[in-house]
Amino acid sequence: MNRIVNILLASALIGILASCTDSGNAIIDEPDPKPTEILINLSSPYRWVLSSVPADALLFPEASLVNDVTYGKNRALLAWYTIDPVFTQRNSPDAPDYIKNDLDGLSYPYAREVSINEVYPDHELKDGESSVIPTLNLSFYPSERGPYNLDATNVDEYGHLLYPERRWGGIMCFLTRQYNNFESAGVNCLQFWLLDPFMDPDLGNHDGGFLYFNLGDVSEDILKDGLMSFENGLPDNGESTAAIQTVWGKVPSQAPVTYAFDNSSSTRIHKDVGFDGLLTAEEFVHPSYAQFIEDLKRKLPASTVASMREDPFSPINDPASDNYAFYLHTYYDQSKASIIERYKHYVGTEGNSLSPAEANDRQHQTSRSIPDIEDIDLNFSLNENERYFQYRIAIVPDSMRVGSNYITDKHVANVRTRNGQAQVATWYQFTIPLNEYERKIGSINDFSYIRYVRMFMTGFKRTTHLRFATLGFVHAE
Repeated sequence: MNRIVNILLASALIGILASCTDSGNAIIDEPDPKPTEILINLSSPYRWVLSSVPADALLFPEASLVNDVTYGKNRALLAWYTIDPVFTQRNSPDAPDYIKNDLDGLSYPYAREVSINEVYPDHELKDGESSVIPTLNLSFYPSERGPYNLDATNVDEYGHLLYPERRWGGIMCFLTRQYNNFESAGVNCLQFWLLDPFMDPDLGNHDGGFLYFNLGDVSEDILKDGLMSFENGLPDNGESTAAIQTVWGKVPSQAPVTYAFDNSSSTRIHKDVGFDGLLTAEEFVHPSYAQFIEDLKRKLPASTVASMREDPFSPINDPASDNYAFYLHTYYDQSKASIIERYKHYVGTEGNSLSPAEANDRQHQTSRSIPDIEDIDLNFSLNENERYFQYRIAIVPDSMRVGSNYITDKHVANVRTRNGQAQVATWYQFTIPLNEYERKIGSINDFSYIRYVRMFMTGFKRTTHLRFATLGFVHAE
């Protein structure tokens, strides 16, 4: 059984427990939190994909643009992942030596192992149950451009995004058809346990920002052009004349009949190219990306451009910023990257289904075997509707208090870390009654037909790591 399946199975074992009230607060009857079943589990990173721009004109006026690269110019880099035990298990044979020997790195609060008893101190393990929680991690880099961001104007001398608090990063997923009628299923709360996001003073994240959830219908059109991108529908030989040209790249000219790559490795290389439909080599000559690179070179000093040439993930080497890199890629060994840095491009879509031979890296492993598609509910059509309830959670130091901001409980754990030191870890339980939305976007009136969730971060000036022990929908009395 491969590593991804193991993580998925482990994550399904974790649940959450709390009681909802109409005010968004809760009365906790138990002295210690306990895990329990959740109706819809959102804690696996493999069910999430890069999101479309939220249709909130107050936050993102560019969301209304169609076939216009300005649509993506506020997208910053967001990585979502579960840390492979290959890095954190003691005496792991596959972990790079410099990581195994870096006990401080293995003790970093957003990378270290999290035991189930750290969050649920009274929990008794059942036979076969893992003692380690496979946390869902979101790492948001508001000064680094995200996929398909072609902003060459609002950048500093190092190529970093200016106005990071205006940038955003988001993911979305399709919910189970079994529970899309939340009213009949009794789903009434979103709950999650979150590690204190302000444990690393070196990040300088003093102001915080906001975490948003959109619940209802959200557009699957990630690169908004009114056309559906699905990698396996691209021409076998990469010929552009057999596809529809857009400002982003190209999309298949025919409707989908299946979502699967064929078995020919010679064609896979031309199709596993990401949502823009372009190989990196094609991006260099595509008008949008070529103009972006030209503008960037004109804007930046020669020293910055020279540094970018040494970085395989810079816009000089990856114009669309959509290239995939496995977290054990040899580049990371050479650059002595931290555990978290190794996941920055694990969510890339170009090359994420190639074989090790096709990827030209002996450490390469695929992150998915099926094509990347703008059809996350798999109904062979493109949903462009934006009808949803919106919820806003303040990820701000002064707001991390039980009884406010939907925080219904907290647990403080004294953790003995790999470097032998004691680390005080505070976990917060958030319980959000679904009828207490901040805003309503579009023509949605109730919870009888809920198909998608979109989650995004914005308002942050500095790098922020969110670590979820649990995340899902529940029925609370």
